[in-house]
Amino acid sequence: MLNAIITTKKHSKVEIYAARGIQYDAKTDRILSPVGWIKPLLKKGNTKTGTAVYTYSLLPTNQEFNTPYGVLKGTCPCKCIGCYATAGRYNMPSTINSLALQTYLAYNHLDFVKRAIIAQLETLPRVYEIRIHAAGDFFSDDYLNMWKEIIDLFPDKFFWSYTKVKEYESAFDEFNNANLVKSVINGIGFNFGKVEYILNAYYKLKAAGMRVYICRCGIDPNQHCHNCHSCSKYDFVLFIEHSTGYDPKSSPRYMELVNVIENQDQARAIA
Repeated sequence: MLNAIITTKKHSKVEIYAARGIQYDAKTDRILSPVGWIKPLLKKGNTKTGTAVYTYSLLPTNQEFNTPYGVLKGTCPCKCIGCYATAGRYNMPSTINSLALQTYLAYNHLDFVKRAIIAQLETLPRVYEIRIHAAGDFFSDDYLNMWKEIIDLFPDKFFWSYTKVKEYESAFDEFNNANLVKSVINGIGFNFGKVEYILNAYYKLKAAGMRVYICRCGIDPNQHCHNCHSCSKYDFVLFIEHSTGYDPKSSPRYMELVNVIENQDQARAIA
């Protein structure tokens, strides 16, 4: 059974990490891992997620990557055309190597990963939102159960993620502080795509009585997770393809998309 949460009100970061069996260097903000000194595993969010959100990621897709830690297979069961986690900055060697490090540790040193994430969250008492997998997916029962232990330990924080693994779709249903969005929807397919595809999926889900939301980031470059929270509330969240060079404004149905998004936001605000 995991110990009670330690807070920075009474303890330093060095003491908090030490309580979890991890050495922390305050001068460099590094922790000692099985492969040497590394940055803490949770990363501060970017302009997409918002800097108030912390994220954790792994190698995406089901392809193999040549990395400094050997040949590693990505953690996702699919290799999707239009996946944002295979485009843009995710193709940069520095990003691939960073994800490879976290993937190697998750594959080979899962207990360290759990202790490192718990300790880091204990040093972040004012961080309330954690996005599991800006890239990557749940790749084993042990890995999924690690996150469930962490979620259970921090009821004051909200965790959300996405999965294409059918048997894990309901894995977070037992928690009030976590949500798992379906990335593959029965009868429709993936929850991301071009404008026409997303609108058709939206209408089909609405007609079936489902609570569905189209992410506003498809039309609003200033949108980020911290001021949205849809992925923490809905089973079905749809995304316009992004970070791949696709321009949704090129679609003849773009204004229809804008109207749907504006209407759903107004309805949610009233509710």
